[in-house]
Amino acid sequence: MLDEAALSACGVPEPAAVLAAAAPLASWLDAAPPETVAAGLAGSADPIAALTNLQRVLDAHTVPAPREIDRLLRLLGGSPSLATALAGEGAAWPALFEVTLALGERPLAEHTTMLTAGEEPEDRAALQRRLRLHCRREMVRIGGRDLIGLASVDDTVRELSVLAEALADAAVTLTRRRLEREWGAPLDGPFAVLGMGKLGGGELNYSSDIDLVFVYANDGEHPSGRTNRETFVRLAEEATRAISEATGDGACFRVDLRLRPGGREGPVAASLGATVSYYESWGQTWERAAWLKARPVGGDRALGEALIAELEPFVYRRYLDFATLEDLKEMKRKVDASLGEAERQGRDVKLGRGGIREIEFWVQAHQLIHAGKDARLRVRPTLAALEVLTQAGYVLASQATELAAAYRFLRDVEHKIQIVWQRQTQRLPVDAGERQALARRLGYRGPDAVREFEAVLAAHTTAVHASFERLFYGAEEAPRPVAERLLEQAHDPSTATELGRLGFADPETARANLVLLREGPPHAPASPRRRKTLTQLAPALLGEAVESGAPDRALAHMATFINTVGARSSYLHLLVESPGVRRLLLRLFATSEFLSRYFLRHPELLDSLVRVDLVRVVRTPDELMAELAGRLAGAPDFEARLDGIRRFRHEEFLRIGIHDIEGEIEGVEVERQLTALAKVCLRAAVGLARDEVTRRHAIPPSAPLGQLAVVGMGKLGADELNYHSDLDLIFVYDAGEPASWGEHDAHAMFTRLAQRTISALATSTTEGIAYQIDTRLRPSGNQGSLVTSLAGFEAYHRSTAAVWERQALVKARVVVGPEALAARVQAAIDSAAYGRGLSAEEAEEVGRIRERMAQERGGDADIKTGTGGVVDVEFAVQLMQLAHGHREPRLRTPRTRVALEALGTTGLLPAADVAALASGYAFLRALESRLRIERDQAPGTLEDDRVALLALARRLRFEGPDDVVVARLQAEHAAHRHAVRTAYLHVLERLTASRP
Repeated sequence: MLDEAALSACGVPEPAAVLAAAAPLASWLDAAPPETVAAGLAGSADPIAALTNLQRVLDAHTVPAPREIDRLLRLLGGSPSLATALAGEGAAWPALFEVTLALGERPLAEHTTMLTAGEEPEDRAALQRRLRLHCRREMVRIGGRDLIGLASVDDTVRELSVLAEALADAAVTLTRRRLEREWGAPLDGPFAVLGMGKLGGGELNYSSDIDLVFVYANDGEHPSGRTNRETFVRLAEEATRAISEATGDGACFRVDLRLRPGGREGPVAASLGATVSYYESWGQTWERAAWLKARPVGGDRALGEALIAELEPFVYRRYLDFATLEDLKEMKRKVDASLGEAERQGRDVKLGRGGIREIEFWVQAHQLIHAGKDARLRVRPTLAALEVLTQAGYVLASQATELAAAYRFLRDVEHKIQIVWQRQTQRLPVDAGERQALARRLGYRGPDAVREFEAVLAAHTTAVHASFERLFYGAEEAPRPVAERLLEQAHDPSTATELGRLGFADPETARANLVLLREGPPHAPASPRRRKTLTQLAPALLGEAVESGAPDRALAHMATFINTVGARSSYLHLLVESPGVRRLLLRLFATSEFLSRYFLRHPELLDSLVRVDLVRVVRTPDELMAELAGRLAGAPDFEARLDGIRRFRHEEFLRIGIHDIEGEIEGVEVERQLTALAKVCLRAAVGLARDEVTRRHAIPPSAPLGQLAVVGMGKLGADELNYHSDLDLIFVYDAGEPASWGEHDAHAMFTRLAQRTISALATSTTEGIAYQIDTRLRPSGNQGSLVTSLAGFEAYHRSTAAVWERQALVKARVVVGPEALAARVQAAIDSAAYGRGLSAEEAEEVGRIRERMAQERGGDADIKTGTGGVVDVEFAVQLMQLAHGHREPRLRTPRTRVALEALGTTGLLPAADVAALASGYAFLRALESRLRIERDQAPGTLEDDRVALLALARRLRFEGPDDVVVARLQAEHAAHRHAVRTAYLHVLERLTASRP
């Protein structure tokens, strides 16, 4: 038996009033365990309402107290609307309650069967009753599970969306059959229903409208004399009324048709061609945003998918489209202007500050901007889009997690508001009792339930609004008075004096760049909108250039960028809207001449900077391959796939370079990342080439066209690529049985495959080139065939190859090819390189090649090829590998650093020489990399420019006064060159000592 103390101990509010409300039900409640009843009341949003509604359902049909009475009370105390629906079942309410507890999720096919099986409704009224009864019962099941705590927010929105989809499909299917019976002939052609908004995204609320668009295949005429437009408009209107018209049984969902082509003025149903034509001619940004979530939900789904495919170019623009942000901001301003006081005070969890709409806007803005070039982002649900944006690197994981948590919380609040009476509202209640009931419905208990709920709500809405503001209003920062004044006076010659005081070494050139920054290039007069953007952007750019540490270089490159992009104001909008991108670009311009010039050749990469500092610093080959494969899968044709490879390469190249200049990865990891990128692009190119050759030449399926191994030579084979490396390749094939090729010549087909692979990487497209390819290391060099059979490759290196060709094989590794063939080719390479030792005569020949290289390629002081340079290290190591690799397996590696370590471990080279070569190699490669990335200088010689030397020394982490670090850099370079040269000569002397 219940008592006041027991209720109070369980946390039931106002126990005396609750006990009074329970008095009429005492005999029935006494049959249930009192602790279960108390727990149910304690878990109810409104315990008194739970008891009142219990009386109603028992009046409809009395049954013994169920074992799950606690869950029944939570349902009844959470929603008078669901209680009414349950009571409306009469004697069947216990069975419906049992289904609520037992059935986790009803699939779409089961809904469809329940709605369409059996005798078909004779008229619209019969159809409406069938749909409404099913909807009412499912609302009890779905809403009950939500209130009881058996379903998550994700489960609830998915189930509501599936229910609405089934109702829409059944309404169209059954209405079409009835009209065809009435008119005596089938309707002409497919008819589809597309769900938009939350229905399309699978995110429906209890009280949502469902946004529908109706489309039919073709215009024509029905045998009844009606046009197709008339018949399908009638079908759409009838189906809409079947779902949304209020009857004695209520309604299923309200239907909103305003997202159709032409809105309220457009026909209720339109043909496929007319729909596509409308959006191509008149479509606006808000309509693009609406179609992000569109999906077929009824009728002929293939027709719906065909429409979505046709509209992809409209929805997902391939070019950088940051001007879209202005349209989205205008849309948000209109929403804000329409809000009442409640929304402005944050009492509306959907439309108010930090509400659901801001999260949706935030996600859709990223999709509209980026999904044109990144098909992975073309997902409908908000939470799924957030996840993909994170995986693709456009959003920080922490920010996405924050927004996802806020979205789930706010949607749960929205549901718990709507489920009470199933009314379309998202406003927090004003009444204190209703607010307490809402907090309890959300799981907050105790005397501070409302305060706890409101604190969590405030934390989420604050975080959401902060993200929204950063995206849409990030550039509206505090003005920089000095920068603004200098820009206003850019034409005044006296401005140069002040620029000099700010740290510009060439004030006159800086002043000219300032004019360009403010006004844009003379050949592309600024539109009013673009001039406004430049005026807004220029002070921040100038201020950040001054703070960059290399203001002349930063400002000059930024001015060049403004000149390069010309009238394409969308690029400028990105810099306005994304301060982080702007600062990153200025750092790049100030720090790296090489990346700056590279970027200025590819200004379209600006949008990739949105993600370049968000993607993980180190990415695995599998991650790179998966991303590239996903992009290529969404490309419509071969040319688009070629562009896809190039754009991917450029974006990743820039990502690696920026992490390099930021000091987040060291030189060895830079080489690995660049090599992994090249291998992934090469693998994709081979796949595209194979598809093209197979298609163009009708290669029979039995032909082993895939039996091609691509061998990476030099730095590619050794995982040591740098920023300016070509790809040195050899193509080796296994033709298999001659009969498998039919009329085709195997060698010719593999040649075409190799040519197509090279073309896929080296041909210039609108996105530039991916890589330059060098095949001169193949058997017989430029005079030899582009491809070589495995047998021919083995024979050539067994009988014809020169010693330098054998030396080149030390760094050769199969980088693309089927596993079995790759193993055979690699075995042939290793046999040719390490099948025997090195004679004194051969060592002398290698020595002569080395000296000739030093004299012909830049002179003695060249960092790479000069005496004591990088090549001395590589030749010393490779000589030792050729001489001893046949006996010592640990030397059989393409990597110079690993081979040096093995030479020390085995004792084949004195420790002093190993140390000299290893430390010299590390210093010289770092020097080589810094000169390339910072000054866009090929290795060459170390400059005498003191400013350049000082910057280089600082980047190489020399510390001390300026003069000291410059002197130390020069001295250390000279010392390393001397030590490397000495060690190299020691190796050469050891290997030629037996020469008479």
